[in-house]
Amino acid sequence: MRPILIALGIIAALAVGWVAFKDSVYASWLGQGEREAAEPDYSLEEDWFQRPAETPPGGWASPWGVDVIVLAPFPTTPQPAGLLPASSEVSKGDYADFMDEIGLSESDTVIYAPSYRAPSPASGKRTRTQASELASSDVAAAVARYVSAENRKRGVLIVAAPGTEALLNGALGALPSDEDFRQRFGGVMLPADMDAAEWTEAVGPCSSAVEACVISASLSASKPVRRFFLPSLPRPRLVYSDDGTLAQSVEARAETLSVWLEETLPKPAEPFDTWAAEEVVDVAPIRRPNSERDISGERGN
Repeated sequence: MRPILIALGIIAALAVGWVAFKDSVYASWLGQGEREAAEPDYSLEEDWFQRPAETPPGGWASPWGVDVIVLAPFPTTPQPAGLLPASSEVSKGDYADFMDEIGLSESDTVIYAPSYRAPSPASGKRTRTQASELASSDVAAAVARYVSAENRKRGVLIVAAPGTEALLNGALGALPSDEDFRQRFGGVMLPADMDAAEWTEAVGPCSSAVEACVISASLSASKPVRRFFLPSLPRPRLVYSDDGTLAQSVEARAETLSVWLEETLPKPAEPFDTWAAEEVVDVAPIRRPNSERDISGERGN
C-alpha cells in the first residue's frame, strides 16, 4: 500500500508542476526569434495583407467607388518569441483565416489591409507593448501612402478587428482633416469589444451620408476551448466570429456612401496622368517663317 501512495504522490506532484510551468516550458521550447524587423515598404505588394491587383477607378468614375481599410488582428499562431516582419507568411496566414471567419471578401468589396511588424504570441508583455507601438507607426505609414497614392478621390471606411486599438490610433492619425476628404470618409466600424462612444472624438467628422461616424459591429474574438493540461502562450490563439451580418453591413455602408457621393458632390476632375499614357495627341508641326524645319520639339516643348 505504501509504494502505491508514494507513486500517487509523485504523479500528483508532477501534475501540479506541469500545470504550474507548462506555459513557460512551451514558450522556452518554441525558442527565441528575431528581435528586430525591417521597416515595411508599402510600395511593395509583400508588405500588404491585401490590396487590389489592379487600380480601381477614381472618384471621377461612376458609380463613385468606396474602399474599405481593414485593420487585421495581431497574429496568434505559435511562433518563437520576438518580432514578426510585415512580410511574415505566418501573419498572412492568420489574416486569411480571419477574413474567412468573418466572411468579408474582395469579390464584393475593394479592400486595403496593411501588414505590419507584429509581436509573436510567445513574446512577453514588454515586447508586445513595444511591438504594438511599431505596428501602430507601420499602419500610420501605410494609410498615409494609401491616401496620397492610391485613394484617388474614392470614398473610404475603416473596419477594425478586435484588439487593434493601437492600429486604429495609427490609422486615424494619418487621415487628412480637410473637408474634401471628410465628406468621402464613411467612418469606422468597431468590433464588439471596443466602445464606440470612446472613439468618437478620435475618429472626428465624417461624411453626411452616414448617421454616425463610429458604429459597433458584431465582430468578436474568443479563445478556443482550452484543455486544462495543454500549454498556452501569453497571447493565445483566437477565433473570430460575428452574427453573420458583418459583411452585409460593410457592403451596405459602402453602398450608402457611394450613392450619397454620386448624388451630392461634384465629380472631381480626372488627373491628366490617368489617361495621358492611353491618348495619342497629334500636334501640328511648328515652323519658322520661310523654313521647313519642325521646331515643335525644341527647348523641351
